[in-house]
Amino acid sequence: MREQPGVSHGLRRRDLLKATTAGLGLGALGGLPGPAWAAGTPWADRPASKVDRLNFVVWTYGDIYSKISRKFNDDWGIPVDSTISSFNDHPTKLMTMYAGNETIDVSQSSPFSLPNFISQGLVEPLDDLPGAKEYLADLTESARQVAVYDGKLVGLPYFSTVWVWNYYSDMMEKAKLEPFKTYDEFMEQCRKVKKDKIAEYPVAWVAGVGLEQLPGTWYQMTWNRGGVFFDKAGNHQLGPGSIARETLKWWVQTFTEQLADPESLKAQFTTSAKAFGAGKNLYRGPNHHYGLNIANDPAQSPIAGKVKVLGSPGDGRTIGDSHVYFLCTANRDKAWAWKLLQYLGGRTKDGQYSQAINLARDAMLGSGYKSVMTSNVITEGWKPWGDPQKILEIWDKATYVGEICNSIYKPWHFPWTDRLNIEVQKALTGQITADKCCDNLIAAIKEVQRG
Repeated sequence: MREQPGVSHGLRRRDLLKATTAGLGLGALGGLPGPAWAAGTPWADRPASKVDRLNFVVWTYGDIYSKISRKFNDDWGIPVDSTISSFNDHPTKLMTMYAGNETIDVSQSSPFSLPNFISQGLVEPLDDLPGAKEYLADLTESARQVAVYDGKLVGLPYFSTVWVWNYYSDMMEKAKLEPFKTYDEFMEQCRKVKKDKIAEYPVAWVAGVGLEQLPGTWYQMTWNRGGVFFDKAGNHQLGPGSIARETLKWWVQTFTEQLADPESLKAQFTTSAKAFGAGKNLYRGPNHHYGLNIANDPAQSPIAGKVKVLGSPGDGRTIGDSHVYFLCTANRDKAWAWKLLQYLGGRTKDGQYSQAINLARDAMLGSGYKSVMTSNVITEGWKPWGDPQKILEIWDKATYVGEICNSIYKPWHFPWTDRLNIEVQKALTGQITADKCCDNLIAAIKEVQRG
């Protein structure tokens, strides 16, 4: 890790960990001399420096990290160590390692965590690195909104996603219905399906505790109805009569009338997709598009091939986000850390976007690169799980989640989201009213801002 003048390595990390709001953002990391780079094709050149190993700190997702580590070792002869946590545990694990002065070459972030990581000094800007400008030019708008912070490129894409609805086509036919076009129609259909004993719980929500699981469901439906959580000036939009509050009242009603599967309260994105594959619900959503690769996988779902994608009501507006990999300031060697970062979020030695292509083809994850999103990796590769054209149409109507809930740029977003999860689950389970929930969240804003 590069030192700031007059600041010791360990002291800087400890101080930054405590000083979330101290303003030590990207400016504190800039203006430092860079290493000497080999000339030529950036992703194919071997750095002049030497390391005996590298590492990354990420959250778990299948076996993608063992594969990319093997490829890196095969190409460069350097082993890669990994620290892998669950998605929800990742931010805490990463910050604990950083505060403990451990070496971290590359790590990973959701858009909900990245501003916090930047403010605490973990993130190395990439603009001056070889090939960075080419990556920047190929970013999708969604990826750019996350990977570019305060005018600087700070990450390379892991994946992108949009929020969609799913429905079980056989149950839809049995009920003699067509996919809903309004929220009133949604409620009518769910009541009919329950009354006719076609499904005990017609809808499965993603309402499990997390940074973007339960919150994302509320964000998406609020945005689709024309609302936001905070305006551009940062003022909350949760008061009486607000769209967010009225949306929550509607959402609570699905539980009150026992239309919503109670298991929804435990469901993350993947677990909800697996549960929907049992064929017990008519609708699932709104949630990440790539759940189709589970719900329509014959090896994982009894109703594979019968789960269809559906856009949101009205004008179809929805939300999307991109997750990124970043070069950590605690790296052992900037040149080699950049090389590893590219294997995760950019090009491999052969010049291919190997990780992005594999994730799109094998896991239905969207890419943060325009060249990948417009390739047959998407238009053909997604066909086993869903209708690529339909999904891409929904993609075109997606707005970055930070536009709906811009508190993600604030250091207090984490503790406030913790409260949001608690209060909303209380409302969904009937312990408090939606009005009380929103009042509590408004009060919590001032509490977390005070620290």
